[in-house]
Amino acid sequence: MFNSTSTTRLVGALAAANGYVPTVSAAAAEPAPANAVAELRKARVEIYCGHNHQAVAGIRAARRQLHASSIASSSPVFATLDEASWLTRHDQHVLAEHALDKALDQLAMGTH
Repeated sequence: MFNSTSTTRLVGALAAANGYVPTVSAAAAEPAPANAVAELRKARVEIYCGHNHQAVAGIRAARRQLHASSIASSSPVFATLDEASWLTRHDQHVLAEHALDKALDQLAMGTH
């Protein structure tokens, strides 16, 4: 049976549980800028069409937009974008497309 002390503790525990807010980093809380995502999707099409210069320009534009946002410059997405850019410049189209897909997944999942 409950006594007044256990009831008070139960109510206090429930109140504390309702007041709990997990800490989330600012970068994970905010989605990637829509313009950067659009640039990356466009760059993927440019790679597919064999327009390497336009694709690299799009990747760089997306990188600048992400850098200007709240996403930390040490984020893994920047390494993935660098990889995609390098692969594009070296005519590794399939691998470059996969790298851009990986970057888009990283941005969508908030692992940036």
